[in-house]
Amino acid sequence: MTDDPSPIPPAGEVATRFRGWLGSQAPPDDRHSSDGPSGSGPSGLDGAMPLLLELLRSNLEQWELEDLTRAPGADDATVARAKRSIDRLNLERHRLTERVDAAIGDALVQSASAVPATESPAMAFDRLSVLVIRLDRTQRAAQMAGNGGEDFGRRVLLLSSQLDELTEAIDALLDDVRAGRRRFVPYEHLKLYASETSLARRGDGTHRG
Repeated sequence: MTDDPSPIPPAGEVATRFRGWLGSQAPPDDRHSSDGPSGSGPSGLDGAMPLLLELLRSNLEQWELEDLTRAPGADDATVARAKRSIDRLNLERHRLTERVDAAIGDALVQSASAVPATESPAMAFDRLSVLVIRLDRTQRAAQMAGNGGEDFGRRVLLLSSQLDELTEAIDALLDDVRAGRRRFVPYEHLKLYASETSLARRGDGTHRG
């Protein structure tokens, strides 16, 4: 049902691209700020894939900042800076999710009479990126633990199974949309932050003492 020249990649291909990029990353302390998945992937990417890779990068950066806040030696100033960065990245995550759904919506013709899905493709791909990061970090922990990492090994098996099931579910959703059996409502970030609610209380945004 689509004439788009750049079809949406299967979820398994997206997961493979995610895992390949994560496996190529240096430890956070050795990484340059310019490093990113869009620069290390193949050229000529179109459609949703570059946005999905940016979503992965954003979620990875947020994951590492959250690790930083939990470090035993993190002082209050470090935690505060990390939390501000996490807020920024979370807003970026919402905006990227919106853009992914927009790209997918442009590539598909949806049936207005189809049953709506409980989540959009972009929301599912966002979960996929976090799951791939969790699997990557667990595999690294298992390797570091060596023979004493039996619990990590069990977690790797469970996460791998969850990854297979999630990719299958995403592909099934997209197949249903193409066939007119289901439709999705594009994700919209509607959360109000403190600065926005303050403006709403003042009405026109001007200060009234």
